[in-house]
Amino acid sequence: SSSSSSSSSSDASSSSSKASETSDERRVADNPYSVHLTASFTLCTLLLIAAIAFSVGTACRIILLNNSPKIYPQHGAYDTSIRMADQDNAFLMNRTHPMQLPSPTLRNGKVIPHTTFTSKLFLHQKVASTFTSTTVHLGRQSGALASVDQEIEYDVEEDFIRELEDENEDDNEDDSEDKDGQGDSDEDNNNAAELHLPAGHHLLVDIKHVDANFLNSEGRLAQAMVNLIEGSESTLLSYHCHSLVPSGVSCVGVLLKSHVSLHTWPNEGAIILDLFTCGTVPLFPILPLVNKMFGIPTTTAGGGIIDEGRDATLLPTMLWSHKLRGFRSDFSSSYKQHENPLEQDLGQALSWHGMDMMEPLLSEETDYQHVDIFQFIDPCVSSLGSYMRSLSESNDDDDDDDDGLPSYESLHKHKYVPVKVLFLDGVEQSSARGEAAYHEALVHPSMIAHSKPRRVAIIGGGEGATLREVLKHKTVEHVLMVEIDEELVEMCEEYLPEWSDCTDIVGSDADSCFDDSRASVEFEDAFKWFIDRFEDYGSSTEEKFDVIIMDALDPDRLVEIVGSLYKENAFINSLSNALTEEGVLVVQIGGSESIADPPDEMGPGKDTANMMEALQSVFESMHEYDEGHSEFDAPWTYLVCFKDSITRASWYRNAAEIDIELHQRIAGKESGKPALLFFDAPTMISYQVPSRAKEASYCRKEAKPWECDGYYSEVNPEIANILVSHVEARKSTRMGEYADRGLFASQDTPESSKLDINGSAKAFHVLPSTWSVIEDLYYTKDDGGVDKGAFAKEKLSSVVSFVPGYGCGAKILGMLHYAIDLGVMTFCNHGCNDMHNIGDCKNESTEINADL
Repeated sequence: SSSSSSSSSSDASSSSSKASETSDERRVADNPYSVHLTASFTLCTLLLIAAIAFSVGTACRIILLNNSPKIYPQHGAYDTSIRMADQDNAFLMNRTHPMQLPSPTLRNGKVIPHTTFTSKLFLHQKVASTFTSTTVHLGRQSGALASVDQEIEYDVEEDFIRELEDENEDDNEDDSEDKDGQGDSDEDNNNAAELHLPAGHHLLVDIKHVDANFLNSEGRLAQAMVNLIEGSESTLLSYHCHSLVPSGVSCVGVLLKSHVSLHTWPNEGAIILDLFTCGTVPLFPILPLVNKMFGIPTTTAGGGIIDEGRDATLLPTMLWSHKLRGFRSDFSSSYKQHENPLEQDLGQALSWHGMDMMEPLLSEETDYQHVDIFQFIDPCVSSLGSYMRSLSESNDDDDDDDDGLPSYESLHKHKYVPVKVLFLDGVEQSSARGEAAYHEALVHPSMIAHSKPRRVAIIGGGEGATLREVLKHKTVEHVLMVEIDEELVEMCEEYLPEWSDCTDIVGSDADSCFDDSRASVEFEDAFKWFIDRFEDYGSSTEEKFDVIIMDALDPDRLVEIVGSLYKENAFINSLSNALTEEGVLVVQIGGSESIADPPDEMGPGKDTANMMEALQSVFESMHEYDEGHSEFDAPWTYLVCFKDSITRASWYRNAAEIDIELHQRIAGKESGKPALLFFDAPTMISYQVPSRAKEASYCRKEAKPWECDGYYSEVNPEIANILVSHVEARKSTRMGEYADRGLFASQDTPESSKLDINGSAKAFHVLPSTWSVIEDLYYTKDDGGVDKGAFAKEKLSSVVSFVPGYGCGAKILGMLHYAIDLGVMTFCNHGCNDMHNIGDCKNESTEINADL
């Protein structure tokens, strides 16, 4: 049974196999080229091919990145060039061949960063305006690298970090390294942190009157661009240039996280270029190199350079601006905005691209601050053409009638000179156009308030202009200037000699005010100098000063050398102790407030508020005034402090008295020119009243001052204004024959009403000095007790009786003075009890005894 089953199974299997073979043979016969693969075989084959392709690609990439010198051993750069469709124009055939373009260079010691590049060149037939297109890359053998045959292994991550550090070290070399080979480690750390920020410096330059042949030469422009990047100590990775039809060249270069580009207009003689670098070093110091590389003068028909005399206006002229780009404080907690000069006034000035001239004269770091000196020509005020004509001795205009005659500009050269501006840590200190107004406003109001200033101290004032103004006073015997930064003084003497020029001042025995025999300079911290000598009242052996002028930095400047000058009570007390009993202190406290500003103690002026609080505790009175001609963004504010009422009263003299004082006090000039350019009696009168903006800010204090309410408040339309017709002037019926006249209501009036607001403004004033003269004449007696001015006394008796009898007396101006109302309001000064009825009733005071 088993055998037969097995046999039958075997026969079945054999029959099936034969049937299958017969079927396969039939299919082969039908399609002899058919191949059948299993799914597993197909999958394995695809994976093997992918692995081989990946291995080959990876190997090629490594070879290309790390062994490029072996591929291009004959060149220092990878150079690809494409010449567009042939042009028939002979001018185009003379254009520089792209293979002549220079190679980017690498400074010795620098390592080429690991980068990859991708480019797309559009070669459409429609682009007929392009003559050539050339790309040049930095080769690996550039600089002090290994030889071509030497094998080099790279750790990409470590090398990249090292290259960034090398770039930062190269781009942040400072002057201290040039002097003694040492740098500030803290500053280097800050610079290293800033290098990796998404930020940088952007220099934009436009130059006109440039040689057309140079602007049309792709090779010369490329070489200038390579030289510029090399001179700026940056690394040019590659650049790409297009020669355009019919003329012009456009180039763009790629730096490490930076770029440079240029575009030319040969027919117009103009080139526009821009350079952006990520790093901490400003770019404007390379402007001389930019001008040297790209400011090629136009050649004459004979091949020579244009004459710098008659054709000076055709010389290459450069317009430029410098801008900070990116984000700093948002990505670095260690970045301090106030420590970057380009975040201050300097950056704002350099960012305007419309200046006819913007030339850096000095940019250096002292031991205490960064000093920048620029000269500008603002087209809103003057022009480069006017300046150039002022340098010419003859009139070069097209008008034949004026040929050979001096131009107006040449006859008034001082009106067209570039304006020099001094910046300290980026903050504008003074300018040639506004320094006279600034320094005259700082010095002369306080000096003439003192009866006879002999000894004067100046804190700061490194430019020398404050010293110059003080030395104009005939009464001055000695001026001490205490300045912490000796290097600043030396720089200002060299670059700003006009600030300290005493050549023309009558009585000065030196050309420089610093060398005047009446002047001495101490290079020391003013904080230490005054505290060491005047900390304790009465204990100092030093002779005191009549006037102290603080011309230091603004109180709210966030720099170290400002700190103690304005914030320490010990220093403020020492200033008071250093003054005589009639002494005056004046301080410049920065830009004036606007009508919308909060009070100092609640805004950015907290240090100013602290200083004023400290001053108020040691001086009898203080007064703020503004000067609007100093060429700053806003009017400038000064604070004058008086130790006694006499000097305070002198502050409020009338214009005639001030004119006489200035005429007697100020020394003239040898040349006969005016000794003062801005300050005069009417200007002094304007200083006597604080600005409306200051009053508004003062009254916004958290604890509202009492003087901001009631009589001194603004007119409130909700408060009743009683007309003068509702009152009458008559004698009191209660005082008998001794009754005085007064105002009495003819009808009921609401409580807290105002009386004749409009009429109250009509009054005349007897100033302290005027009343003092009247009293002197009226009460003067000779040594024997006999009246010397009997005639004057007779004439003045009615005045002496009327003014205090009908006037409102006060001492707000330092000494007793009166305001006398006109019309019936005059009688408001008397009450039924023969007392003056204006004053604070709560304190039982009247206007005659209240010291407002």
